[in-house]
Amino acid sequence: MQRFKENITKRKGTFLSRSEPKLRRSVIWIGLMILALLIDRFIPTPVADLLYYRGLFTGLRPVYDYIFGYSPIPMVYLVAGAIVVRIVYWIGDRKKGFRYMAIRAIGGVAAAVFFFYVLWAFNYHQVPLPKHLGYDLKSVTAEDIQVEFDRASASLITAANQLPPDLTDDLTLQRKAVSDNDLRDDVEAALKTLGLPHLGRVRVRQLWPKGTLLRWSTAGIYIPQVGEGHIDEGLLSVQKPFTMAHEMAHGYGVTDEGACNFIAWLACERSENPWIRYSGSLTYWKYVAYDMPSDSVKQVMKTFPEVVERTMTLIRENDEKYPDLFPRYRDAIYTSYLKHHGIKEGLQSYNEVVLMVQQYLQRNSLGTNAK
Repeated sequence: MQRFKENITKRKGTFLSRSEPKLRRSVIWIGLMILALLIDRFIPTPVADLLYYRGLFTGLRPVYDYIFGYSPIPMVYLVAGAIVVRIVYWIGDRKKGFRYMAIRAIGGVAAAVFFFYVLWAFNYHQVPLPKHLGYDLKSVTAEDIQVEFDRASASLITAANQLPPDLTDDLTLQRKAVSDNDLRDDVEAALKTLGLPHLGRVRVRQLWPKGTLLRWSTAGIYIPQVGEGHIDEGLLSVQKPFTMAHEMAHGYGVTDEGACNFIAWLACERSENPWIRYSGSLTYWKYVAYDMPSDSVKQVMKTFPEVVERTMTLIRENDEKYPDLFPRYRDAIYTSYLKHHGIKEGLQSYNEVVLMVQQYLQRNSLGTNAK
């Protein structure tokens, strides 16, 4: 009997020695998460912009990119695999009781939240790009928007006419190979022009299976915990350059959706690649057309080259392959997320690109490299 009691005590000691370090780590992650949330709540914009966006983050960006950025496998798949393994081990410990399981689970979520802020999300406190550039978006009038719609329409016609014949067939519009390497120099040049940090080698991966993002009304997403942007493999090739440029701008630390659209527009518009210019002009035109009366849009579309009409038809047909899943809830959740992080306009911030482009063109000659 005495030996039996000694064995039980021994087993209890082994359990504690194995369990307590894991619980201790979970508690540490919870504490770090709380600290990150407190910093996010109280850090002043000037401090965050100077010490984090233009300091710590700018320093971490190239370090991460030149260690993990050359991986042939998207980091999101590797991290997802590691999470699955951890969950399997967590389930295997279910006999250790509810308290143990709950603390471990909260600790795992806390670690993800901590890295979300430390690796990127403190950038939400950066000086907004319109303020950095001295733009007053409220000063734009309806007449300004009309002028910009006319200019964007003319720009789209020019970009379409500059496409070489071998880039105008349906197969090319749908399947032409597009890589983040095609966009990086253009995005970095746009960031440099705007006086924004651009160190690093941000990757934008194409996620499989097709429709992973499109079924949630999303063409791309930047995931801070893996340090990479992602676009849906199901997008048509003609849609990919602008979307890649947008996610790449996020990777360089820009958080506002309208600002990322503006950077993507500038990168595409100034590109020497006619394919990229066409993608940028087409996507941007759709943003401008969103604010215009439908009759005006239909009238202008009649003047477009035939390749533009075919492109829009192909995009519409492709979108129908990936119907939205719970679009109302998705919009509500994402709008709430954006507003929580200081983007008061929510999803409407995407369309602020039109106001920013309009003011940019008023203050600067475009200096495009288009031939």
